[in-house]
Amino acid sequence: MFKKNALRVAMVGVVAGTIIAVSAGAANAAVDPTTGSKGPLYIADANDGSLWPVTTPVPFSQAVIARASDTDLAAVFVGSNDSTGVETFISPRGQETNPSAWLAYAPNDFIQGTKNVSYPSMRLDDNINGSLTAVKAGGNFSVGFAFMKNNYLNVSADGAYFTNITVTPGTGGADPTWEFAVPSTTVPEQPPVGSAEINLQATTIGAVDGTLNLVAPTVGTAKIENPTIVGGLSTSTGTLGEFTVQDTRVVSHPGWTVTTKVDPFVNASDASKVIANTQLGLAPAAAANFTLNPLVTLANPQVAGSANYGGTGAVFAQAGNTSAVPESKFNAALTFVAPANMPAGTYNSKLTLTLTSK
Repeated sequence: MFKKNALRVAMVGVVAGTIIAVSAGAANAAVDPTTGSKGPLYIADANDGSLWPVTTPVPFSQAVIARASDTDLAAVFVGSNDSTGVETFISPRGQETNPSAWLAYAPNDFIQGTKNVSYPSMRLDDNINGSLTAVKAGGNFSVGFAFMKNNYLNVSADGAYFTNITVTPGTGGADPTWEFAVPSTTVPEQPPVGSAEINLQATTIGAVDGTLNLVAPTVGTAKIENPTIVGGLSTSTGTLGEFTVQDTRVVSHPGWTVTTKVDPFVNASDASKVIANTQLGLAPAAAANFTLNPLVTLANPQVAGSANYGGTGAVFAQAGNTSAVPESKFNAALTFVAPANMPAGTYNSKLTLTLTSK
């Protein structure tokens, strides 16, 4: 029975990504996984349907078949209504669904009255169309069968079942032999033995808005020191010091704005010597080792000599009405450029940080 059916339909297939090697020759066959195969295919003896020993090379003219299951002899390869025929093939690897690239092929049949295939022949020389010369010369190929449509011109939606093989040429007049990749062992899925439904009930309380806070720098005086001559003018640098905005208003989250207001700089020894706040450059930044939330926007730097802190202060950073940003840590680089007509010395000023809610 198996042998008779084997003469009617031929093909081999294996599941992508589940190939294993079982001997030196089979290891070569399994180098390239059988990606694209519609499903697993198991090689079996055409005489009794038993699985072919994976360690035993298959003679080129040996009558072997393909099974759709390693455990169920009655399993078939299922086709769909758009399939109009079946063909076995031997192809270069990667060309399994391209009939124009097949090296050898042969027409086969459905199970009578269905679109399914059962026990297709794996005998290589059953592929009587095309040429087997290149195959007998040895190398790596794919062998299988495909569900066809459009007068055998195209592979149908049911696809192709195939496996990778390695053919070893015969010596001293002997037939070539071939070894194959095999699917991994099938573990049947166990049916559920029972089920239960559990109702869930969660109790909540209303969210409560928190507060908006500004935590000032720990250093009371930000020193702008280390003066050097840049472009003929005294230029000093420093940092403002780290400060934090905390916003726990998780319900309303209207957003906030931080502004900076800078007083004029007065000479510590002569109060009549005053330098305008426009000479203080300020570059807003995130605190060291802190990443600001994308919802927080820093203002553009103020440039020493042309800074503009306005009457009520210049924007330092802000967050919009999207969602509350729990914590934002800031710092700023300071640059002070003294006009050429002002005497050297220490100049004092005051910078005011103001946090307001939007």
